[in-house]
Amino acid sequence: MSGRGFWRLYLPLALGLVALLVLVWGWSVRQMHRELDETARAGVDELVRLIENKLDHVAIDTLTLARQHIVQRYLDTGDRAWLPLIAAELANRIHYARRYQKIRLIDETGHEVVRVESLAGEILTIPEEELQDKADRYYVEATLGLEPGELYVSPLDLSIENGEVLLPFLPLLRVGTPVFDSAGRGRGMIVISYRAGHLLERLEDFGRAGPIRPMLINCAGYWLLAPQREMAWGFMVEGRAEQRMQVRYPEAWARMQHHPLGLIRTADGTFAYRDVVPLQSSYPVYSALCARRDDSVSPNLLRWHVAAFIARERYARAALTPTLVIAGLGVLLLVVLAFAVRATVALRADRRARFERLRRQARTDALTGLANRIAFEERTEIEIGRAARHHRRFALCLLDLDGFKAVNDSQGHLVGDEVLRFVAGILGRYLRTGSDDLASRFGGDEFGLLLCELTEVEQAQTILAELCRRISAADWGGQGVTVSIGVAFYPEHATHRTGLLRAADVAMYRAKASGKNRVVLAGAHDLGASAR
Repeated sequence: MSGRGFWRLYLPLALGLVALLVLVWGWSVRQMHRELDETARAGVDELVRLIENKLDHVAIDTLTLARQHIVQRYLDTGDRAWLPLIAAELANRIHYARRYQKIRLIDETGHEVVRVESLAGEILTIPEEELQDKADRYYVEATLGLEPGELYVSPLDLSIENGEVLLPFLPLLRVGTPVFDSAGRGRGMIVISYRAGHLLERLEDFGRAGPIRPMLINCAGYWLLAPQREMAWGFMVEGRAEQRMQVRYPEAWARMQHHPLGLIRTADGTFAYRDVVPLQSSYPVYSALCARRDDSVSPNLLRWHVAAFIARERYARAALTPTLVIAGLGVLLLVVLAFAVRATVALRADRRARFERLRRQARTDALTGLANRIAFEERTEIEIGRAARHHRRFALCLLDLDGFKAVNDSQGHLVGDEVLRFVAGILGRYLRTGSDDLASRFGGDEFGLLLCELTEVEQAQTILAELCRRISAADWGGQGVTVSIGVAFYPEHATHRTGLLRAADVAMYRAKASGKNRVVLAGAHDLGASAR
């Protein structure tokens, strides 16, 4: 089979293989992406678990301190002798709680009465002359407006001292509750400042080992924990005001505002997110900033958005592995397929060549290379059908050598074979290229000849007379060979193969009987003079 045969077989198979590999690749990539999506969902669930119920003890401590006997005695009497006892209790609570940065008793005017805080691992009671007026702080006003037993939780922000953000950043979450004297008059508040830095660190650490970038976002869209640290605290740090979700990732932010949890793919990557309430208590909890007023159940709870972000590059890298594997496998399979197809094509070509060789051998005389009797009779049938359709004449000629046996017996078979090949060559040279003439060896020293598309009987006579002359002109060691020819014409002498062969055979024997070396027409005497 030719190169065209290779490509005819290889291309459909290769295209089918490529299509299959593309399908496998697409499935593999989708599977890898689904696994990343599930990683993001599992990640946001774990982040929420790290946050939820971590502030319950802060609420309990706040309410407990507000109801302390020594606090009540101070509120009722105004006796400042109770303040050292209160400071000791606050210090003791910081010591055991460990996560409290400071606890304060603030009076109804917003001025600190007692402040105990942890500085560099040491618990200090701040002297009276260093106590500050906090009346302008948002959490003071919000807490003073609450009823007994109610809690206020502030947004998570940074510690401010003397009007400046404290460096290094100290993230704080303040939980406060109002305090009342025995007459029910509001006398101030207890406020615990909870150090949230360790919580943010735990969230950040969770993202170090895998593809997830944890995010913690407040209700205004500012990062409390950001993919890059310079993006966080945009509402407090100068120059970071534009570092907000709605500016950086508007599509994801818009989705978060309408659905409390979900997963969204953007041009930047995939966000799995969920709303979380950091402090839930059996007591009423309020947060004045960023409250969700559309929440009919708990409209005042502080809410954060927790997000597990996986960058688009991670998805691209995840797709790279199956892409490389399948591409490599595809190249290998295409090469193997090429070799297999080439081998198949070669095998088919070899089988076809052998079949053609056997077919030719079955219809070709091995000695002379002429068609054998089977091929001659098949072509005769074909020529009868063609001549009948087109109303044409053709001649079927049978040739028998005269004197061949004498040469073969006296000079041997090799010379005899040479005589037969010589005669075959003469017959081949006189086949007309413009027609479908055919020369054949029937066996021994007998030959057949089809002269097709004859317009006149004389055409055959001329060709056959010249054959007789050429064959008889050869000398074989002082011996000569001639030929006797019988001719039958279609449709004059017969219209079927058997009839034509019989008529030509009878005419050939008449030629031998009448002196040999001549041409005799079926149903008549000698067509012309002897070739001698």
